[in-house]
Amino acid sequence: MRDRSFYWCRSCRRPLYATSSPTPPASWDWEIDHQQPGDCANGHLMPLTGTATVPEELPNAPRVLRVFEN
Repeated sequence: MRDRSFYWCRSCRRPLYATSSPTPPASWDWEIDHQQPGDCANGHLMPLTGTATVPEELPNAPRVLRVFEN
């Protein structure tokens, strides 16, 4: 069974959504943003987008993502 990750914003501590689509050969196009709009010090970095194997590899991910694994 594959582990699931849940993403929260490091700044405002609200949940984030993550969507992706495959990009050959082994990467994904990602979009990550707040589930609900609101004020956030990381707002200028959102949505977090780009191509990477996992979201944690996206530019600015260490500043934005707080990751919880199930």
